[in-house]
Amino acid sequence: MKQVVLASYARGNPQATDFRVEEVAEPQAGEGELLLRTLYIAVDPLIRFSLDESTITGAGRMDLGAPMIGPTVSQVIASNHPNYAAGDYVEGRTPWAETTVVAPDKSDYRGPPRKLDPALAPVSTALGALGGPGQTAYEGVVKVGRLQAGETIVISAAGGAVGSMAGQIAKALGARAVGIAGGQAKCQGLLDLGFDAVADYKAPDFDAQLKAALPEGADVYFENVGGDVTLAVLPHLKRGARMPMCGFIAYYGVGMEGPGPDHLPGFYRQIMNKALEIKGFAGLFAGQKGLDDIAGWMKAGKIRFAEAFVESIDAAPEAFASVFSGHDHVGKLLVRVAAE
Repeated sequence: MKQVVLASYARGNPQATDFRVEEVAEPQAGEGELLLRTLYIAVDPLIRFSLDESTITGAGRMDLGAPMIGPTVSQVIASNHPNYAAGDYVEGRTPWAETTVVAPDKSDYRGPPRKLDPALAPVSTALGALGGPGQTAYEGVVKVGRLQAGETIVISAAGGAVGSMAGQIAKALGARAVGIAGGQAKCQGLLDLGFDAVADYKAPDFDAQLKAALPEGADVYFENVGGDVTLAVLPHLKRGARMPMCGFIAYYGVGMEGPGPDHLPGFYRQIMNKALEIKGFAGLFAGQKGLDDIAGWMKAGKIRFAEAFVESIDAAPEAFASVFSGHDHVGKLLVRVAAE
């Protein structure tokens, strides 16, 4: 079987050459273990924090030559555990491999696999709308951002898995959603999902687009990017605006000292002058109510699970690198390792 291993630590944005696809013997399930066939791999941006030679974020560093690990959806091939049966669909953190063995009762960072109900929604949504991205979006919009009906939210990296969900959740709450994305294809994709307005940060008239999309300013800025995009958004935030900080992908490959010039003085001035409320959060705290709300909105047709797929485990390194170099897909990008 094939697996993807870390070949070299990333320097800046990850490259496909930082990984290697290897052929290894297929594992066998022992006592209390499950043998899983991987169906989908989520190429999550947060995995980037584990690819530095020296970590500064508190994330666990992956070892060179070791299999990549991240969120996956799998099917149980063989079970030696009473709570799982062959044929069950599960979601969890497992190696990027065509098959793998997990021990549900073992207490480690992975935790026990979560059983999925394929009648509720396609099992791939456990990595998107009904998984980490959906929970993170709900946490940022509802709990941290405290978005209310009639307010306006602007979302950076709105074409991504979290951003596209955040905008749809905002619309379900009765708010106005403005998305920032790169390229006409992504911007049109956001409008197709129901966003009220978009701004293309790659366009030469980005500032003018942003001004037109936010004629009365924004009450909430869902931050995923940092860098020049955030500097462009700050002047459009209302006094007392809330800024849930979900990510800062422009700086994922940067340490304490990034490239100049230093914009921190101006950033501080904006925080003080506008009385901005900024709060970082790690996501995944939507709870059962959040998942129930998202499932209800999906059933009512208010939220669509935007997904894009690349085929085969061989495509995983390039797919992961494309998350940082800018792909044209809207929503969750998944690697389809095997057919359901």
